[in-house]
Amino acid sequence: MKLAKSLLLGSAAALVATAGATAADLPSKKAAPVQFVQVCSAYGAGFFTIPGTDTCLKIGGRVRADYAMSGKQDIETKAAGTVAGIAASQNLYGFEARGRLDLDARTPTSWGTVQTVTSLRVARTGGVLAGTGASSDAGSASPTLEAAYIRFAGFTFGVARDNFAFMPSTFYGAGHWGSFANGAFQLAYTAVLGGGVSATIAVQDMSYTTLGGVAAANNISGSATGTGYVSAIQGNFSKMPQINARLDWDQSWGSLSLTGAVAQAAMVTSSTSNAYDESKTVWAIGAGARINLPMLAAGDQLFLTAAYADGMTEYTTNWTSFKSSDMRRNVGGYVTNHPSWVAGATGLETFKSWNVAGVFTHFWTPQWRSAVLASYGQIEAPASAKAAAWGTNAGGFGDAKVWNIGKQIAFLPARNFEIGIEALYARVSQNVDGVTESKGNWTGRLRVERTF
Repeated sequence: MKLAKSLLLGSAAALVATAGATAADLPSKKAAPVQFVQVCSAYGAGFFTIPGTDTCLKIGGRVRADYAMSGKQDIETKAAGTVAGIAASQNLYGFEARGRLDLDARTPTSWGTVQTVTSLRVARTGGVLAGTGASSDAGSASPTLEAAYIRFAGFTFGVARDNFAFMPSTFYGAGHWGSFANGAFQLAYTAVLGGGVSATIAVQDMSYTTLGGVAAANNISGSATGTGYVSAIQGNFSKMPQINARLDWDQSWGSLSLTGAVAQAAMVTSSTSNAYDESKTVWAIGAGARINLPMLAAGDQLFLTAAYADGMTEYTTNWTSFKSSDMRRNVGGYVTNHPSWVAGATGLETFKSWNVAGVFTHFWTPQWRSAVLASYGQIEAPASAKAAAWGTNAGGFGDAKVWNIGKQIAFLPARNFEIGIEALYARVSQNVDGVTESKGNWTGRLRVERTF
């Protein structure tokens, strides 16, 4: 009996030992080590290290909702052989919802940091904010590329902020200065000279910012019925890139900036009697100042800017081309889109323009901010375009003066979150067949905006 029990116990022990040895020989299924996301403090708040790389990434964006009302929206009407008329008022209110996604990736190299930035926005806009005349809703949203650039060793490649722009977007409505929400395609180099001084030179694609030119006729491809105009225009051509330059001086008290731009306007006309292929240099120069006022309150600032342009009205006024919807709304719809040059019978003629503007921002408390805006812009039209302004040839462009003032109050319940209201008054004066016609309008806006 004892012998049998001993044999059984021995056999069980042998089986257990064999099973253990077999299990030890099987492949191990240990879990891979977890890669935790680490904060990257080298480039400021919000950056984290992409697992498995030495690249730091910041993900951000913005969501905003706008609600606007206009005191009056007269839609201008013009017909050949008549003076401009005014249609019934339309679009006295409007809405806009906008979302933006920002990506900022940075990687250290032996040559310095390489930075890659992408900013994409989508918006749905309707009513008075759509700037579409009688339409009450702009309908579907479409994406817009605000920025997409690589910055390395002082160079910037891609779509980035236009190098002439200076004023910040403090106000929800527009003033009269160069500002381009979509940026400009460019190849730029910035040199840091020390003492807060930096200098930038950039080659830009002028089609991103220029207003271009038109034939001083009723339609860009139609025939003019009056004297002093070419019969048709074959096209606007860019024969050389636009060159922008700026000099910045940043100090604890604020900053100063000098900006400049030069490009070449080019037109080919197809008139049998006065055809020509002509180019002309156009240019703009500007200056800006930012003055910090901590003696009043933390965050208080005063921005001042001024500019002059010959053939580059996009850098002085804000009621033209792709920026027309805001100023059309602010002045009640009665304003001409001035180009930067026209094709006249004697050749290519440029518009001359200038502006001055200021914005003062004051923090009553860290949660309450107010701002005041004042700006003025003026355009002097070429002689041939001025002679036909609003007259027999409805494509004429006369002299124009426009100014606006505004007041804004914003509540900031949390960091990067604001609820603000503002009111703007704008007045435009234009040449109408040798007679000055003036029109003004009030607009108001409520904005709720969160940046993350």
